[in-house]
Amino acid sequence: MPDHATLLVQAQAAARAAGAELRSRRESWLTVDSEQGHDVKLAADRRSEDVLAHALAATGLAIFSEEAGWIGARRGADAFWLIDPLDGTANYSAGVPLACVSVGLMSDHGPVAGVVYDFSRDEMFVGASGQGASLNGTPIRVSTKAAKASAILSTGLTVRGDYSERAMRGFARDIPSWKKIRMIGSAALSLAYVACGRFDAYREQAIMPWDVAAGWALVEAAGGVVRADIAELTRPTDVFAANAALCAAVEGG
Repeated sequence: MPDHATLLVQAQAAARAAGAELRSRRESWLTVDSEQGHDVKLAADRRSEDVLAHALAATGLAIFSEEAGWIGARRGADAFWLIDPLDGTANYSAGVPLACVSVGLMSDHGPVAGVVYDFSRDEMFVGASGQGASLNGTPIRVSTKAAKASAILSTGLTVRGDYSERAMRGFARDIPSWKKIRMIGSAALSLAYVACGRFDAYREQAIMPWDVAAGWALVEAAGGVVRADIAELTRPTDVFAANAALCAAVEGG
């Protein structure tokens, strides 16, 4: 298997190619393929997946995608790609420029490298375990905010979340303890923003692994901590990401 640096070069090229198509073909790719409850899938999700899969095939690694599942056969303990061809589909559909292409490199131990490409702003976030993280080639680090009262939390309300009265009351009680709360509609971008210090923390319940794999790798590469568990690729997980001090403060109550 090629080293992480080589694979990340290929992943960036693949993400940039998919992003360019998403940006230039938006009007013709807005056809709704499916819509269930609060979730919507566009032709853009599938078309972007085609571009990504074609480009990543050259790496020789299998791909697991939100749209198609496994593309190619995974061999033993080989690393594989976990991709979200379009994270922030609802934003993209509405013309809100907060969407991205997310490409995570996975091992049996979890995410080891990631690329998140914001094609609207032409921002390429890249990171790998032991190699640091960067934004358009400039090194990035997580913030140093150590208290919730001074920190910005990014979060979201997933289609699989718990919206019972008890859960919503708990969420409401927690909101005032943070300096600010933000919901931008893209888990991958939220994690990328934690990695570069725009946000101090990210929390979301019942989020799918392909939404967070690349961003998870970015946060850890940028010196942060991620609490999550990808036990199965098709099972949602709860995620919390921040710098180590803020993470300890939150976990300590």
